[in-house]
Amino acid sequence: MKNNTVKLTLLFIFFISVWFITINLIAIYLIIKNKSTTSKDFILGIIFGVLCMPSSPIMGIFTIIPFIASIGIFKKSKNNVHIFNNNKKTILLSMVLTLAIGIILGAINVFFAIDSIPINPDFKIQYVFNALRAGVFEEIFFRFFFFAMCVYSTNDSKFSKVQNLLCYLIMIIPHTLIHFNLSTFNLPSVIMLSLLFGLPFALMLRKLNLISAIGAHSIVDIIRFCTFGV
Repeated sequence: MKNNTVKLTLLFIFFISVWFITINLIAIYLIIKNKSTTSKDFILGIIFGVLCMPSSPIMGIFTIIPFIASIGIFKKSKNNVHIFNNNKKTILLSMVLTLAIGIILGAINVFFAIDSIPINPDFKIQYVFNALRAGVFEEIFFRFFFFAMCVYSTNDSKFSKVQNLLCYLIMIIPHTLIHFNLSTFNLPSVIMLSLLFGLPFALMLRKLNLISAIGAHSIVDIIRFCTFGV
């Protein structure tokens, strides 16, 4: 029985690895084809990658190329996603929403986990690095880049309601699925996590900016890590 579990776990890791490598190969192709990236784009990509590296060097590397590819697509797009906003009112709104949504979702996350994980309040600087890695990598790799692919695949057309729904599903479902393994997967939990966490982050990314989505996501994780000490 244990051998089968190990085999399935290794198979799962293999599929995830192939998936990550494939995404980065697609991103490299898009960078070469678009030819619109600048040194500033590369620097921003490296900064985001470096933020992930204290927790996971591999995820840091896998963050850089999809970010650069996405920027190249959004530069020419009507369906643009802002990295951050320069307008003072928008900055203030983004900060308030980031904190509010992050804290509310963080509390909800703790509430759902409290029956299965004992509370053990703790703080380590590694929790901050882990939360940043989750926020930066997952928002860029699974949402920012996947939405860029939606824009690229449709030749930057205006999305209908159905197409918008499909875009959100693409931005939400893959990210939700990585939080399950073969033994914990069940459809009701996938739907619940998608609606409670995936949808708010996806809306923040498209309606506000990337930094807001990363910030709220990171707050959710730091609350969880500090509450349970894991």
